[in-house]
Amino acid sequence: MFKSYFITGLRNLLKQKGYSFIKITGLAFGLTASMIIYLYVAEDLSYDTFHTNYSRIVRLLTIDSAEGVSSKLVGVTQPRLAPAAEEELPEVVKSVRLTGGGRYDLSYQDKPLKCEAAFRADPAIFEVFDFRIIDGATTGALDKPGSIVITETLAKKIFGSENPIGKTVKLNQTTDLNVTAVLADLPKNSHLQFDLLHSLVPGQNEDGLRQALDTWQGIFCFSYLLLDKPVDPADLNTKLKAISTKNNAYEFFTPVVQPLQDVHLKSKEILFETNANKSDVLNVYVLSTIAILILILAAVNFMNLVTAKSTGRAKEVGMRKVIGAVRQQLIAQHLIESILVTCIAALLAVAAVLVAVPLLNNTYHRFADVTVLMQPQSIAILSALVLMVGTLAGLYPAFVLSSFKPILVLKGSFKNSAGGIRLRKALVVLQFTISIALMVGTGIVYQQMRFIYTTDLGYSREQVITLQQNGQIVANATTLRNELLHNPNIVAAGTSSSRMGQQLGRTNIFPEGAVSAETNIITSIMVADESFIPTMGIKVMDGRNFSLDYDDSLSMIINEEMARFLKWKDPVGKKISLQSGATINDLTTYTVVGVVKDFHFATIRHKLEPLFMLYNKDNGSMAVKVKSANMKETIAFIEDTWKKINPGTTFEYAFLDEQFANLYRNEQAFASMFTHFTTLAMIIAGLGLFALSAFTAEQRRKEIGIRKVLGASNGNILYKLSAEFVQLIFVSFIVASVIAYFVMNQWLADFQYSITIGAGIFIIAGIASITIALLTISSQALKAALSNPVDALRSE
Repeated sequence: MFKSYFITGLRNLLKQKGYSFIKITGLAFGLTASMIIYLYVAEDLSYDTFHTNYSRIVRLLTIDSAEGVSSKLVGVTQPRLAPAAEEELPEVVKSVRLTGGGRYDLSYQDKPLKCEAAFRADPAIFEVFDFRIIDGATTGALDKPGSIVITETLAKKIFGSENPIGKTVKLNQTTDLNVTAVLADLPKNSHLQFDLLHSLVPGQNEDGLRQALDTWQGIFCFSYLLLDKPVDPADLNTKLKAISTKNNAYEFFTPVVQPLQDVHLKSKEILFETNANKSDVLNVYVLSTIAILILILAAVNFMNLVTAKSTGRAKEVGMRKVIGAVRQQLIAQHLIESILVTCIAALLAVAAVLVAVPLLNNTYHRFADVTVLMQPQSIAILSALVLMVGTLAGLYPAFVLSSFKPILVLKGSFKNSAGGIRLRKALVVLQFTISIALMVGTGIVYQQMRFIYTTDLGYSREQVITLQQNGQIVANATTLRNELLHNPNIVAAGTSSSRMGQQLGRTNIFPEGAVSAETNIITSIMVADESFIPTMGIKVMDGRNFSLDYDDSLSMIINEEMARFLKWKDPVGKKISLQSGATINDLTTYTVVGVVKDFHFATIRHKLEPLFMLYNKDNGSMAVKVKSANMKETIAFIEDTWKKINPGTTFEYAFLDEQFANLYRNEQAFASMFTHFTTLAMIIAGLGLFALSAFTAEQRRKEIGIRKVLGASNGNILYKLSAEFVQLIFVSFIVASVIAYFVMNQWLADFQYSITIGAGIFIIAGIASITIALLTISSQALKAALSNPVDALRSE
């Protein structure tokens, strides 16, 4: 029986090759898109799951409720909080703290190199996290001061084929670090990414670090707790707050916990954190919705084509019933045909995924693993998906076709069934509603990304090269800058404590007129030399820039937002004090000498905050403004000058606009995904419309012939065939516009600065959808209009 159904299904596919191709292609596109999105969603959901204690690890965060801070949630805590929680709370099994996260300048046998990401970490890190040690000490690897654990890749980079265990490397050409163990390279789905771990146990000359690790007044540690079992975060938050209050920590610092499973996808508001490549759970929801919509689109396309061709199968069904076929057999036959088509489409989709995903990973900067599809769970999901799509897509056509009455069918009375026509119209509306909504969404995502890249940030990022300086070479910054300025292709150069786009530090300020004991104002701080502001094209709105003509050791420059926040109409000359000693009474007072125009020193995901700048001659980040001409020669000159001033160190540079773009890498990848899958949705809808218009033209062949005999022009016939589809697409446009507006407004709410959705994108989407539809159906309509009416009426 099933063999007969299978053979009949294959014969029907081969009999109508054109329609079969469109049915299979549409389904294959839909399944391909859904599988690709499934892989990327699986990637996002896999973060940190390789840790054995994944469900029992929490990260400590701090709610900073001080005045002057708009982004309240930060990823750093008081250094003593995590150890105190381990000591006082029975549910806390172990705690671990990390600091740093930046580059290390290393050297081995006078060979310089850079470690891209290094943390100082408590020895307990390997008791909390499952980072696999493949060589060296398996326990106590970070117990001693100066001990380091490095990844396998960094070990090969430094030591080549030598055994690294027991070797010594130098940090900043001065400090000895001893390699005690080698780690397997970290999985890409770890939110913590590093090449080197340096013991957080203070050495003999690190009394400052020892004191800092015992303080309750500042926040700078990344802290994690291993619990005895998963607990209610609210209950743990209350206990942590009690510990913090008991130890006289600042009241405006409130500790809270975040389960490890939320770190990757639910950290968009968090600043000062260790989270590498963090994403947004909203993107997962949006992509999953797109996958479902495209799958529905493909299934609807299939249903539309099958019901459109139902009259062609009606006589077959009638004959089968006449010779004794029962309805259940006919339903089974059509369902098996539908599942057969879906299986063929699924095989093509799997092949397409295997080819496309490695290419898309490079485009999206992701690492989705196609082997996930080969796992038993994925095979089961894919099989269920194929069965479900095949059954749902074939269910209605099967019941419709199997319900025909043989006598009426064989007389041809089923032709142009009102129910079938209404169904096809409804399916066309659904298809284009989905497609137009996705098209509008794509346009809004594109506009927002364009806004991000083109909006005035308050500084110039074009033709700016950045150089990072660490350790002893920071002291040579002024010398390097002066040497670089001898080249006529270098316009300006200046140094600052952080390059633009990096998150700045924060500190308490005590503005004049405020009582020190009652002040809880925290603002961002940047340190710069006298050349940084003009190099970056930042405008001085009042007062002056730092200058060598003055002693600016106690001078301060603030941004406009700081002046607004402090309600100062004439800020120049006002005083602001900073804590410079161990207690709140140890203050140093600075005088405001200038006000600069607001500039976005971080990303525009977050609201611009009050900022002040202090003066220092030599700083760790150098910005070099260059002319666009002779760029290769200019970079070569910068490298030669660097090596002359800083011999034995590695030279690395980057363009600020590229670093800026990298800040929005996840948003850009999301925008690319949105665009690609929307294009695919339009192709699927177009395929269905093409086949449906061809069928409509065929069904109305005699009508067209009669109209032409009676004098209708080709234009009239073209209009008659096209108008119905245009009306349906207009209905789709109205529905899709309402849906897209509300959904995309929600997406834009994630940005502190965003576009306003205007009518233009909807008009463009409407015109584009009608144009696509007209181009799709025009070939069939023209073919029908230009046909000889004699051919259509011959049988009459």
